[in-house]
Amino acid sequence: MIKIRVVTAMDVEELTDLIVASREFLAPFEPRREDSYYDLDFQKKLMTAKLADHEQGSEVPFVVLDQDKIIGQLVLDRIELGPYQSCEIGYWIAEEACGKGCATEAVAQAIDFACKELGLKRIMAATLPSNIPSIRVLEKNGFTKIGEAKNYMEIAGERRDHILYEYTYTGE
Repeated sequence: MIKIRVVTAMDVEELTDLIVASREFLAPFEPRREDSYYDLDFQKKLMTAKLADHEQGSEVPFVVLDQDKIIGQLVLDRIELGPYQSCEIGYWIAEEACGKGCATEAVAQAIDFACKELGLKRIMAATLPSNIPSIRVLEKNGFTKIGEAKNYMEIAGERRDHILYEYTYTGE
């Protein structure tokens, strides 16, 4: 059973182990990381910063769980309330959990949280054009393509184009 929950300091060791184990698998889809990124102490500092951002209301960092085992991460960040009522979403799932609908379910739960708990009306996402599994996750969850961004972000050591998606919530 897939579920998401807000990350806690108690998750850092298990999450770090998963990040280290997923390093090679995720490398083509993420910014180039220094070796220190995979160190437990660095991950503790990163978690402290994420939880501080969560306390301030600008981010909700989740872990993705399957039978209470961490299989990935999902974040709602750049949360803007007021007239904007929007955020961005990012996520990753460990290789052994891919292709089983885990990311699709996690994103569905995050959409529900963002719209019903936070009152947001728009969720933005960006993905590499070659990342077909991520595109499927977004489209299965009702995201629509809104454009392309040239040289959007550094991925695996080079600036890469991304496809931009949005999810809009019209319910009350």
